[in-house]
Amino acid sequence: MRSHWPFAIVASLGLALLLINLGSGYLWADEGDTAVLASNILKFGVPKAWDGVTFMDSDFGARENDQLVMVSSPWVQYYLAAASFALFGQNTFAARLPFALAGWMSILFVYFFVWRITVNRWAGFCAAALLVSSVQFLLYCRQCRYYSLSILLTCGLIWIFFQMKSARHCVLFAITAILLFHAHPIGIMPVAVLGILTLIYRPFSFQRRWFWFAFPAIIAFTLPWFALAHAGYTENTAPLRSSGEFFVRLIQYLLECASVTPLIGIAILFSILLVFRKFAPSSPPPEPRGIVENGTIHASGFVKSQETAFLVVIFATFLSYALAMALTQRTAALWVTGVRYTAAIIPLLAMAAGLLIVKISWGKISIWLPLLLVFAFTNLAQITPWLFWADTNPDPENKLVAAHVPEKVVDRFFATGELLFLRDLWRSNPGTLAKSCEFLRQHAQPGDVVITNYESEPLYFHTRLPQGMKITRQDPIYEAARRRGLPEYIFGVDRARWVIWRFNWDDYLGINWAEVERHFLSEGAQITEMAKVEETAWENRENIHFHRFSGDTYLFPSEKDKPSARVFRIDWPA
Repeated sequence: MRSHWPFAIVASLGLALLLINLGSGYLWADEGDTAVLASNILKFGVPKAWDGVTFMDSDFGARENDQLVMVSSPWVQYYLAAASFALFGQNTFAARLPFALAGWMSILFVYFFVWRITVNRWAGFCAAALLVSSVQFLLYCRQCRYYSLSILLTCGLIWIFFQMKSARHCVLFAITAILLFHAHPIGIMPVAVLGILTLIYRPFSFQRRWFWFAFPAIIAFTLPWFALAHAGYTENTAPLRSSGEFFVRLIQYLLECASVTPLIGIAILFSILLVFRKFAPSSPPPEPRGIVENGTIHASGFVKSQETAFLVVIFATFLSYALAMALTQRTAALWVTGVRYTAAIIPLLAMAAGLLIVKISWGKISIWLPLLLVFAFTNLAQITPWLFWADTNPDPENKLVAAHVPEKVVDRFFATGELLFLRDLWRSNPGTLAKSCEFLRQHAQPGDVVITNYESEPLYFHTRLPQGMKITRQDPIYEAARRRGLPEYIFGVDRARWVIWRFNWDDYLGINWAEVERHFLSEGAQITEMAKVEETAWENRENIHFHRFSGDTYLFPSEKDKPSARVFRIDWPA
């Protein structure tokens, strides 16, 4: 291990960045979904949306079956969070801990994977360092959400595939593929890519037999879920309307990837590598350069067959993700969600970059170290600085494609987000949700019914106050919920005591404040405004393009002059 001390420093730094003050800050909307359903697993053994107090589903009940069990989102993330709750209690640190540890294990995987493929520890070091320096990767891993699971399991799947030469590896591959799908369904894409490569790419002919032995088990434990979760997937996908729309979506996804990964730098390095391969036979280096491993010098200036196969897998997986996103997501949705559905692309492209950086430098530290610093601490390897002409505040609904361009010139060229991330490890950063929860803790009584129109999941997790107006008559789960005898406040605003209304999200659920207020007044209720809360949109948003750093700082343009959230007390006639 003495020869791996540089990576030990990177791994220690990564662990610190992932764990320091992990429990500080409130959960944001998607994190709250994971935490609430994980909490319900401890009660019922399955992720039920109804826990006896409040019904939770941000997709209008499209994710539940008639037993009110959430079935559209795979369950691995919920059970992992539930296990952490059982060990450490139901708090934000426990909610995020297993996912942060999965992110750290991904850093280890990336290093050892690249090292074993290239037989060059500096290539592995570069890949791991790029991953640790990625603020987007760190934000994903500090979330109570599936992102880091997808990252870890995808890396593990590809690693096992390269080693798959026995029945034991075949079983491990099948288990990993099934877990990857049940972390997020997009995980089926790398599995499909590897299966296709065993048929058309000669270096993987040996894995062909073992892959297709594992394939029936993978299908048996994944395909039925599509039928079970059809309604939920339909709610969150947008089928193509024309072939032209496909290419627009594809470009948008490429923009999203290139803004958080060194995709542009990889393209440049790969072009240089092709030139090297063309002229290398006629002009070899004057002497072998590389590292000594078991007495053998391994040249680092040329790409070996295993390294080529590794790059083929990475690029094929990248293209499969792009295809899946273009087929299922609108351009505006891609602009908002970024690469979170395909978070595994971040370590995969980091590995490709680490390999290429060392290869084109012939293993010379005087070349690869400056290249690594450029990739890690500037945005030159991303598309951001090359879009200086783009609109800094686009409306994705009214544009074919929309780029993410920082307002400040310095933020376009340098990775200033790293400094903001480091600063926030030691600062509190309360937003609208946090202040609303603090108000309710001070003024609400146990059992008071609360109504809110946004981030209801974390509001419930942090206060445990019952929530009203959760199911409307047009929701697909309405009849099943009625048959289950859910209390009346779940279906309307009657007897609500508090309203946290986020006017920035008015009409988000198809209901606006004017309608709610009209109903209260028609029933003789008195509405008293108790507080105004500055609207910050989200607590801990996972996408760096919308992430709010402390001091109300954004790297990228944010919506200005958002209407304040308001807290109302409702007094009913006797």
